[in-house]
Parts: sequence; C-alpha cells; structure tokens
Amino acid sequence: MILRFRLILFLILFLGTCTKTSQSYEACERADLDYLACSLVIYQSYTYCAESASTVSGSTEIKAAAKFRCDAERLVGSYYCEDIKKKACGTK
Repeated sequence: MILRFRLILFLILFLGTCTKTSQSYEACERADLDYLACSLVIYQSYTYCAESASTVSGSTEIKAAAKFRCDAERLVGSYYCEDIKKKACGTK
C-alpha cells in the first residue's frame, strides 16, 4: 500500500513538471524546433558539400579527402544540434 502511494505520488510529481504550461516543457518544445532547423541546415550544407566534392578532380586520395571533409562536417554538425537540444531541455 505504501509502495503504491509512493509510486502514484512520484508519477504525479513527474507528470506535473511536464505539463504543457511548465517552462521546461516549453523549452523542450522550442528545442525540438531548433533541433529540426539545425538539422535541416546541416543536411543542406552536407548536400552542397557532397555535390562540390563530387566535382573534385585529381587522385583517388584527393577525392576521398573531399568526401571525408563533408562527412566530418556533417558529423560535427549533428553533434552540435544534439548538444543544443540537450542544453535547452536540461538534460546532460
């Protein structure tokens, strides 16, 4: 009985902090939108970079380096977007 009461109390407190009127919920909603916008920018940048890399002439190593640069920029950008979202929502 006491365990059930504690569980119900925990759920009420937890859900109370995630209501649509709470500031943390609004911050996370905004962070989701920011994440989507950031991801779109990263994707567009990667697409442009990949198209540019495909026109690079030279040895196989030079072409691979151009593609690797695009992949690295996309990876760093993705981590950046995730980090912004985590900081805005208060998660670490």
